[in-house]
Amino acid sequence: MAKITFNKRKVVSLILLITLIIMPISALIVHVTHGKAINHFWLHIHVTFGVLFVVAGIFHIVYNWRTLKNYLIGKK
Repeated sequence: MAKITFNKRKVVSLILLITLIIMPISALIVHVTHGKAINHFWLHIHVTFGVLFVVAGIFHIVYNWRTLKNYLIGKK
């Protein structure tokens, strides 16, 4: 039976992609619904995904530190 491995780098990258798609959509909805009752819900969605984006970005840098460092100093 094949062992299933959990790739943290792929999961974090996927979370970044999803939040990157949702953030501008929720920002647009918050802007359009300004002053309406539904705005409160979308504002919470926007802030939650914004925090998730920052946290996932930090983990992305941590998990890819060696690759980023080698890229910046010019190693292959």
